Amino acid sequence: MAKRHRKNLITASFHYLVKLEKNEKDPQNPIEHPISEAEFNRVLRRISDRSPINVKDPEVIRRIKMGEELPFGSYKELDYGIHFGSFEGAYYGQRYRNNVHGDITAESLNLRKFHYLIHKDAKGRVIIGVTYNGQYGDYEGMRSCLLHLMGGNSKITSKSITSLSHEIGAGKASEIRLSYRKNRDRDESENIFSRSGAIAIKRTEFGDGFDEAVNELSKSVKGDTKQRQKIIAQIVNEGDLLELDDEDIIGCTALVRQGKQQKTVYFLGQNNMATKFHLGIEVDGDGAARDSEVQEALLNLYLEDIFGLIR
Repeated sequence: MAKRHRKNLITASFHYLVKLEKNEKDPQNPIEHPISEAEFNRVLRRISDRSPINVKDPEVIRRIKMGEELPFGSYKELDYGIHFGSFEGAYYGQRYRNNVHGDITAESLNLRKFHYLIHKDAKGRVIIGVTYNGQYGDYEGMRSCLLHLMGGNSKITSKSITSLSHEIGAGKASEIRLSYRKNRDRDESENIFSRSGAIAIKRTEFGDGFDEAVNELSKSVKGDTKQRQKIIAQIVNEGDLLELDDEDIIGCTALVRQGKQQKTVYFLGQNNMATKFHLGIEVDGDGAARDSEVQEALLNLYLEDIFGLIR
């Protein structure tokens, strides 16, 4: 048996598909509509079909490259209507050289095995968890295929799920940056600098308790844009930094350093990157993890952590 090792290699990201309608009263928070049973059943029929596809067939290759098809593998329905299985992500478009097989053409498909978890929740959102093996993954291929199966409805949007406390992890925030824009209708100076600006709250200026404040912020800031604005505005106003209404706040980030690496964690703002959660399972000498171990880790992660983030 191949030696099993590297527990930090396999990670998972979570996303969800939902129908969005423009909200005229609150443009920042579009109205969500559920995915229909008919649309979701088309997904279930495909992922549960164990019939192999011919990846040497030019038409199949074309459909994979167009995002209309994926090579799906194992499949099972777990408790609570949660579906688990495997699929192969396709890589192509760049020529490279392999020491055993020689030149690999840009047009050929290079397939890697990944796992998925799919669940349609009570709100009609289709939650999707997909695994990554190191830097390799193919959520884009999965997303494109599922949208195609549902009927190519342009109103269906993919949203990524992030965990701020997980993003910070063992790192230490060096500063929090806040950007704001005050409502034009207020009875105050028309100087543009009184209506908009940015604040940088540095660890060195804050004093004791900075880490605790950042950690509490990461745990509290959840929900949609309006909910996040409300929480951040309360914290800012309590600290006598600036008097802001909820809707004034347009961005809030933290600079976090862990070791020699520094990254930006978004509490509020334009961040479409999903958090990658470590599953803590081993891979063998071929870099592969056992299906049963991935299933258990993905399911536990979803029920214990992810579900609470999007509830």
